[in-house]
Amino acid sequence: MENEQETWSLYPLFSELTRLETELWDAVDGRLREECGLPLSRFEPMMVVERLGACRVLDVSSALAITVGGTSKLIDRIEEAGYCRRQINPSDRRSSLIELTAAGKSLVKRAAEVVDVELDRRLGQALPKKDAQSLVRLLGRLRAASRSAEMVQPPG
Repeated sequence: MENEQETWSLYPLFSELTRLETELWDAVDGRLREECGLPLSRFEPMMVVERLGACRVLDVSSALAITVGGTSKLIDRIEEAGYCRRQINPSDRRSSLIELTAAGKSLVKRAAEVVDVELDRRLGQALPKKDAQSLVRLLGRLRAASRSAEMVQPPG
Protein backbone atom coordinates (compact mmCIF):
# COMPACT_ATOMS: atom_id res chain seq x y z
CA MET A 1 0.00 0.00 0.00
CA GLU A 2 1.44 3.34 -1.01
CA ASN A 3 2.02 6.05 1.52
CA GLU A 4 -0.85 8.43 0.92
CA GLN A 5 -0.05 12.07 1.28
CA GLU A 6 -2.89 14.20 2.43
CA THR A 7 -3.23 17.27 0.30
CA TRP A 8 -5.03 20.23 1.70
CA SER A 9 -7.06 22.42 -0.57
CA LEU A 10 -8.97 25.62 0.07
CA TYR A 11 -11.33 24.79 -2.77
CA PRO A 12 -14.05 23.29 -0.52
CA LEU A 13 -14.05 26.56 1.46
CA PHE A 14 -14.24 28.58 -1.74
CA SER A 15 -17.06 26.39 -3.02
CA GLU A 16 -19.12 26.64 0.16
CA LEU A 17 -18.63 30.43 0.42
CA THR A 18 -19.61 30.89 -3.21
CA ARG A 19 -22.74 28.74 -2.93
CA LEU A 20 -23.77 30.37 0.33
CA GLU A 21 -23.30 33.85 -1.12
CA THR A 22 -25.41 32.97 -4.16
CA GLU A 23 -28.20 31.43 -2.06
CA LEU A 24 -28.26 34.36 0.36
CA TRP A 25 -28.06 36.98 -2.39
CA ASP A 26 -31.02 35.43 -4.22
CA ALA A 27 -33.12 35.15 -1.05
CA VAL A 28 -32.38 38.64 0.27
CA ASP A 29 -32.75 40.21 -3.17
CA GLY A 30 -36.13 38.54 -3.63
CA ARG A 31 -37.36 39.68 -0.23
CA LEU A 32 -36.15 43.27 -0.80
CA ARG A 33 -37.80 43.46 -4.21
CA GLU A 34 -41.04 42.04 -2.82
CA GLU A 35 -41.29 44.17 0.31
CA CYS A 36 -39.47 47.38 -0.68
CA GLY A 37 -39.31 47.41 -4.48
CA LEU A 38 -35.54 47.66 -4.13
CA PRO A 39 -32.97 45.24 -5.57
CA LEU A 40 -30.07 44.22 -3.35
CA SER A 41 -27.67 45.69 -5.92
CA ARG A 42 -29.05 49.16 -5.10
CA PHE A 43 -29.52 48.56 -1.38
CA GLU A 44 -25.82 47.88 -0.85
CA PRO A 45 -24.51 51.21 -2.23
CA MET A 46 -27.30 53.02 -0.38
CA MET A 47 -26.16 51.38 2.87
CA VAL A 48 -22.59 52.52 2.22
CA VAL A 49 -23.75 56.11 1.67
CA GLU A 50 -25.92 55.89 4.80
CA ARG A 51 -22.94 54.65 6.83
CA LEU A 52 -20.34 57.08 5.41
CA GLY A 53 -22.53 60.13 4.92
CA ALA A 54 -21.71 62.37 1.97
CA CYS A 55 -19.13 60.42 -0.04
CA ARG A 56 -17.70 59.95 -3.53
CA VAL A 57 -18.45 57.21 -6.02
CA LEU A 58 -14.89 55.99 -5.40
CA ASP A 59 -15.66 55.57 -1.68
CA VAL A 60 -18.73 53.46 -2.46
CA SER A 61 -16.79 51.47 -5.06
CA SER A 62 -13.99 50.72 -2.58
CA ALA A 63 -16.41 49.70 0.15
CA LEU A 64 -18.22 47.27 -2.15
CA ALA A 65 -15.12 46.01 -4.01
CA ILE A 66 -16.69 46.74 -7.40
CA THR A 67 -15.55 48.93 -10.29
CA VAL A 68 -15.96 52.69 -10.24
CA GLY A 69 -17.82 52.53 -13.57
CA GLY A 70 -20.28 49.96 -12.25
CA THR A 71 -20.74 51.93 -9.06
CA SER A 72 -21.38 55.13 -10.99
CA LYS A 73 -24.12 53.40 -13.00
CA LEU A 74 -25.73 52.09 -9.82
CA ILE A 75 -25.64 55.57 -8.27
CA ASP A 76 -27.18 57.00 -11.46
CA ARG A 77 -30.12 54.58 -11.11
CA ILE A 78 -30.53 55.32 -7.41
CA GLU A 79 -30.47 59.05 -8.17
CA GLU A 80 -33.02 58.66 -10.99
CA ALA A 81 -35.33 56.92 -8.51
CA GLY A 82 -35.02 59.92 -6.18
CA TYR A 83 -33.14 58.15 -3.39
CA CYS A 84 -29.85 60.05 -3.59
CA ARG A 85 -28.43 63.25 -5.01
CA ARG A 86 -24.99 64.35 -6.13
CA GLN A 87 -23.54 67.66 -5.04
CA ILE A 88 -20.26 69.31 -5.97
CA ASN A 89 -17.46 68.26 -3.65
CA PRO A 90 -16.28 71.48 -1.95
CA SER A 91 -12.83 69.90 -1.38
CA ASP A 92 -12.40 68.87 -5.02
CA ARG A 93 -14.74 70.48 -7.53
CA ARG A 94 -13.83 67.80 -10.11
CA SER A 95 -15.85 65.24 -8.16
CA SER A 96 -19.23 65.11 -6.50
CA LEU A 97 -20.50 63.90 -3.17
CA ILE A 98 -23.42 61.51 -2.92
CA GLU A 99 -26.04 61.92 -0.22
CA LEU A 100 -29.24 60.03 0.42
CA THR A 101 -32.45 62.01 0.12
CA ALA A 102 -35.10 61.82 2.85
CA ALA A 103 -36.90 59.20 0.74
CA GLY A 104 -33.62 57.28 0.38
CA LYS A 105 -32.95 57.35 4.13
CA SER A 106 -36.46 56.13 4.85
CA LEU A 107 -36.21 53.34 2.26
CA VAL A 108 -32.79 52.15 3.37
CA LYS A 109 -33.95 52.02 7.00
CA ARG A 110 -36.97 49.89 6.09
CA ALA A 111 -34.88 47.74 3.71
CA ALA A 112 -32.21 47.15 6.37
CA GLU A 113 -34.89 45.73 8.66
CA VAL A 114 -36.08 43.41 5.87
CA VAL A 115 -32.49 42.24 5.26
CA ASP A 116 -31.89 41.62 8.96
CA VAL A 117 -35.10 39.59 9.31
CA GLU A 118 -34.33 37.47 6.24
CA LEU A 119 -30.72 36.81 7.26
CA ASP A 120 -31.77 35.96 10.80
CA ARG A 121 -34.42 33.59 9.44
CA ARG A 122 -31.84 31.81 7.30
CA LEU A 123 -28.74 31.92 9.51
CA GLY A 124 -29.75 32.93 13.04
CA GLN A 125 -30.32 29.44 14.44
CA ALA A 126 -27.04 28.10 13.05
CA LEU A 127 -24.90 31.11 13.89
CA PRO A 128 -25.18 32.70 17.33
CA LYS A 129 -24.16 36.37 17.64
CA LYS A 130 -20.73 35.64 19.15
CA ASP A 131 -19.90 33.17 16.36
CA ALA A 132 -21.19 35.61 13.74
CA GLN A 133 -18.92 38.34 15.08
CA SER A 134 -15.93 35.98 14.99
CA LEU A 135 -16.80 34.92 11.44
CA VAL A 136 -17.04 38.56 10.31
CA ARG A 137 -13.53 39.19 11.68
CA LEU A 138 -12.18 36.02 10.06
CA LEU A 139 -13.75 36.83 6.67
CA GLY A 140 -12.29 40.34 6.91
CA ARG A 141 -8.84 38.79 7.41
CA LEU A 142 -9.38 36.49 4.43
CA ARG A 143 -10.46 39.42 2.23
CA ALA A 144 -7.38 41.39 3.30
CA ALA A 145 -5.14 38.41 2.50
CA SER A 146 -6.78 38.03 -0.89
CA ARG A 147 -6.24 41.71 -1.69
CA SER A 148 -2.60 41.44 -0.58
CA ALA A 149 -2.11 38.46 -2.88
CA GLU A 150 -3.08 40.65 -5.84
CA MET A 151 0.12 42.60 -5.23
CA VAL A 152 2.31 39.49 -5.45
CA GLN A 153 3.20 37.89 -8.77
CA PRO A 154 1.92 34.28 -8.91
CA PRO A 155 4.60 31.57 -9.17
CA GLY A 156 5.42 30.05 -12.52
